[in-house]
Amino acid sequence: MTNAKNVYLIALMFLGFLLYVEWQKDYGQQPEPVDQGTVSQTNNIPGATDVPTSQPLPAAQPANEDVPTVNTSLGSDTPAVVQTQNVDVITTVETPLMVLKFASQGAALVYAELKQYPINKGENQNVVLFDYSKNAYQAESGLVGSQATFSHNLNFSAPSSQVHIESGQQTIRFVANNESGTIEKSYTIKADGYDIQLTQSVQNDSGQDWLLAEYQQIKRNNPWLGNDPGFTDAGRYSFKGAAYFDSEDGYEKFSFDDLQEETIKTTLGPDAWVGMVQHYFFSAVKPEGDRIEVQSEYRNNSTTPYLIRYVTPQKAVPAGGQTDFNSTIYVGPKLQNELPEIGKGLDLTVDYGMFTAIAKPLFWVLDKIHGVVGNWGWSIILLTILIKLVFFKLSEAQYRSMAKMRKLTPRITTLKERYKDNRQKFNEEMMKLYQQEKVNPMGGCLPILVQIPVFIALYWVLLESVELRQAPFMLWLQDLSSPDPYYILPAINAAAMIMTQRLSPAPGMDPMQQKIMKFMPVAFSVLFAFFQSGLVLYWAVNSVLSLAQQWFITKRIDAQDNA
Repeated sequence: MTNAKNVYLIALMFLGFLLYVEWQKDYGQQPEPVDQGTVSQTNNIPGATDVPTSQPLPAAQPANEDVPTVNTSLGSDTPAVVQTQNVDVITTVETPLMVLKFASQGAALVYAELKQYPINKGENQNVVLFDYSKNAYQAESGLVGSQATFSHNLNFSAPSSQVHIESGQQTIRFVANNESGTIEKSYTIKADGYDIQLTQSVQNDSGQDWLLAEYQQIKRNNPWLGNDPGFTDAGRYSFKGAAYFDSEDGYEKFSFDDLQEETIKTTLGPDAWVGMVQHYFFSAVKPEGDRIEVQSEYRNNSTTPYLIRYVTPQKAVPAGGQTDFNSTIYVGPKLQNELPEIGKGLDLTVDYGMFTAIAKPLFWVLDKIHGVVGNWGWSIILLTILIKLVFFKLSEAQYRSMAKMRKLTPRITTLKERYKDNRQKFNEEMMKLYQQEKVNPMGGCLPILVQIPVFIALYWVLLESVELRQAPFMLWLQDLSSPDPYYILPAINAAAMIMTQRLSPAPGMDPMQQKIMKFMPVAFSVLFAFFQSGLVLYWAVNSVLSLAQQWFITKRIDAQDNA
């Protein structure tokens, strides 16, 4: 196999992989929307003594299908009511990293703007995750029990409408009352972090003891529904939907279609959390305890049809006493170095798919290089060189085999002329010649086959790593997550591929195949013109290094033979 064929093989397999993903998105079987009243339930959990079954909520509490009951089936027998987004924002908090807004209803976190992540580089409009005004998406919390409930439907008050946190951290408190007692929600927000600590403190002013469970839920719409990004959009292939994790069973994810098709109802153990995930960013809620019940809902007529929540075991709240319920909310980017410190398994939201075992070490090396050179473009180049060094011996064997085949090209051309009317005889004679000269025509396949998983894994690293989002390189390349604006990298790649063709033997190839091979560099470079420049940078550097390595080894072998 020739070097040119090897290059095209890896390119074709990679493109085939992308086309398969695209085909699955457009033509794969899609689940039909399922009515909430008939939706199936999975992972049903048996009743547990530390999650007591409660009686129906007191009649004084308004019925709302968003409010969970403790250890009972989800939802309500009545259809979901379309919810409006008439949100009364009572407090806005601004840090160097975020702008957060809290609503009076439930003291819910209804807006989270990420100031360090503009939607388009150089523009003032930033990425917004939680949003009550456009793409309905928010986090809610509350306490539920058979004797009392403090749901996210209560109206809270706050001492300040504007809070600025320039350094350190600050706690923002919201208070609400009902006929049974008082609840205070305290959000501790850091100036330099995306994790928020929430404490729900409940005061029991009644004459009886309570058992209350904490719930945290994230609900949202699907803004990508009917608005699929283009074929080369980096976010098209990234997972979007709900997810949960615990140390016992690991990471599980559910697309928006999955959430329509089935209801989640399961119990999680230590280090558990639930969240909503999308390209580059996610939100998650994590309890203080080591056991939760996870529930999901799909409400077809709601502006936030997709909901995932957890409910904790109940805690005692004695008459006249107070009890705290602690949790952590994360809303921000998938920063792989910081997430493990916030919660175990949060870094798994950076989803490299089936190539995770290769992609994670690649990112680790890339990140370490970046820590030294301070530039992601140079980091990609140095990583490419390291990968070439790792596979140097394999590549050397490949180029030696090609050099031997190149010497046989005149003899193969003679055979082709001699047996031009008998293709079978030509192939037999060509194989005899290979055997006589101890040349393996497949000798160049193994190195390229070994490198295919590495290349695809690196593709996912460049696709999924928010650290490389809008990262500058130099000169005209100021965003490695966007295509090369002047198509210089695709042109360099095309030149390297054309020169590689000239160094590569093409024995036995008919004129039509030769024309196709000559056209391939142009075709691939046109395609690469629409790919992320970070990925094309890797491909172009790899092509140039392969060309240099092939030229050097070929010249050395020719010199040895002429000596």
